[in-house]
Amino acid sequence: MKTIKTILLATILVFSSHVSANTERPKNEPISVEEQIKALLKNSDLAIYNDVAIKLKFKLNESNEIIVLTNNSNDDDISEFIKKRLYLKELSIDKNNASEFYYIPVKFISTIK
Repeated sequence: MKTIKTILLATILVFSSHVSANTERPKNEPISVEEQIKALLKNSDLAIYNDVAIKLKFKLNESNEIIVLTNNSNDDDISEFIKKRLYLKELSIDKNNASEFYYIPVKFISTIK
């Protein structure tokens, strides 16, 4: 009886470690809102002298397009960049969540050394 429990436990451990090792996202799984925002803000040509962390608040309209409400940046160039990159860009999201407000932390890394 003890041997059967040991074999069963070993089988469960092997299975669970195999499952947790599979980290690729299935092709049909949606990308998170945060990842989509990150992709839209990627590859900036802004000159950033110091790292800047901001909080971005937005909502989506009925077409899942981004409406930026606020960001707490004191830098006009960063605020303008965010507006240009995100304004009315469509996100892939469940329609049931479209009326929510979203708060996303965004960090701009210094490009000037």
